[in-house]
Amino acid sequence: MATEQKHSNYLSEAESRLRQLSLEKLRVAVAIIAYLQKIEESEATEKILLNIPDFAEYFREIEKNEDKLENTASNQIASDEEVWQAYLAVEKKWEEVFLKLANS
Repeated sequence: MATEQKHSNYLSEAESRLRQLSLEKLRVAVAIIAYLQKIEESEATEKILLNIPDFAEYFREIEKNEDKLENTASNQIASDEEVWQAYLAVEKKWEEVFLKLANS
């Protein structure tokens, strides 16, 4: 109850002070409030995510892989043709598996 009362008092004081500001200063105050709200939401999201088992470890692994990808020379990345050929090879193997299953 005491926390709710303090919250209500702060809201009343904030409203009173905001009403006394010029339009320009009110715009700045709203921007600051929006910034603080975004930080609070980010912190809440971070707490939720960090409560997921192994999330931090997986996140670090993803970041590490992104760093590796960014530092990879473009000539080391497979070309579209190489990717297409690999896809066709996999498709052919699946066709063979399906044919064997159909004939058995």
